[in-house]
Amino acid sequence: MPDPSSDSSSREAAEGADLIVSPRLLLPVAPRNEALEGMSVAIRGGAIVGLGARREILARHPAAHHLELGHQALMPGLVNAHGHLAMTLLRGLGESESLDEWLNNTIWPLEARWMDEDFVRDGTRLAVAEMVATGTTTASDMYYFPETAALACRDAGFRLQAAFPLIEIPNAYSADFDECLTKGLALHDRFRDDDLVTTCFGPHSAYTVEPERLRRVAVLADEIDADVHIHLHETADEVAGALRSQGGTWIRILDEVGLFTERLQAVHMTAVSNDEIDLVSERGVRVVHCPHSNMKLASGICPVTKFLAAGATVGIGTDGAASNNALDMFVEARLAALLAKSANADPTVLPAADIVAMATLGSARAIGLDDRIGSIEVGKRADLVAVDLDHPAMQPVNDPHAALVHSNAGARVTHTFIDGQCVYESGTWKTLDIAEVLARAREWRARLNGD
Repeated sequence: MPDPSSDSSSREAAEGADLIVSPRLLLPVAPRNEALEGMSVAIRGGAIVGLGARREILARHPAAHHLELGHQALMPGLVNAHGHLAMTLLRGLGESESLDEWLNNTIWPLEARWMDEDFVRDGTRLAVAEMVATGTTTASDMYYFPETAALACRDAGFRLQAAFPLIEIPNAYSADFDECLTKGLALHDRFRDDDLVTTCFGPHSAYTVEPERLRRVAVLADEIDADVHIHLHETADEVAGALRSQGGTWIRILDEVGLFTERLQAVHMTAVSNDEIDLVSERGVRVVHCPHSNMKLASGICPVTKFLAAGATVGIGTDGAASNNALDMFVEARLAALLAKSANADPTVLPAADIVAMATLGSARAIGLDDRIGSIEVGKRADLVAVDLDHPAMQPVNDPHAALVHSNAGARVTHTFIDGQCVYESGTWKTLDIAEVLARAREWRARLNGD
């Protein structure tokens, strides 16, 4: 990728830009993760076609619309590497329960009663509204009726990785694993060449899908060149159960069936040994850290610094709103930083610049989209977020990365662009009927609570 201080793109030379964005500060994340002044970004057809000194960019694209953001920092859109988007409708239910109680006594019974396409559509739209308003431009979603979620996201101009569910337990979406797989492969075919939606296999966990079926997933993933997204080693109890029932950990089982490879997106990973951390790096497995959910359910702490020291890719996810209560990736990034510092008793670990990179490019790598998004570089898609630096809570901006991570930046987002389209601006949702989204959310609250 070219140096962000230069403007040498052949794309830019070939044709003019549609839009030029000129922020107060530009944080490209890559190739250098620093804050730059006096820079502009040129966009055409949803892609970044120019990046350089403001005067030069404006001179080269005199016909482009110019958006001057004199009070803002412009950065790559945040990437939520793990979530269950429609579970926004279950926000606040099952409070203060353990993971097992929360699943068995609250979540699964509610899903069995209410889960359908309308639930998924309405909950997904609510999630997208929250995410674009707080700076997230891409999410990975593992939930039922993934086609409904994918269409809702695409209609809203939101970028999605749809991890289609694979689970053996009968539910409103599928009778068994085979039906899940059939529907998932059809989903993959439908969105194979989509600009905004990508797909991957989404086995819920190693303890809900039999090893031989996971072996089949590994073979199919290679055949269709798709990733696999799975909850893995979320709690110490989960690992203890594997030792009792399988004679080894779930990581060992996945390795035996051929799933513990560079295709795997492993979510949570709180209960791991040093040898397993080394194996993650050796196999190229990507880790998704969900600090808020893990802390709220007391599931454990992902050893992020050990994974990074071993050379593994680590991204950040919110998990679902039912186990987090929020889908604000700026909050999640801050929690990831603070948890690592506290767990290591070392304030120097995971500095703010590294956390910004983890929540953008690191998360994009974790879900296999770093060739398209995660940094502001020529050739990548124009997924961008502007944050108001003039809010009193952000001033003075002595360290731009620290201001973004530790000063509630999600509440200061003024503009969100996805594929070059402005989907959110200063309290206005451009691609969603926010009144309808909120009305539907209120209707679901009444249903779920028996009103």
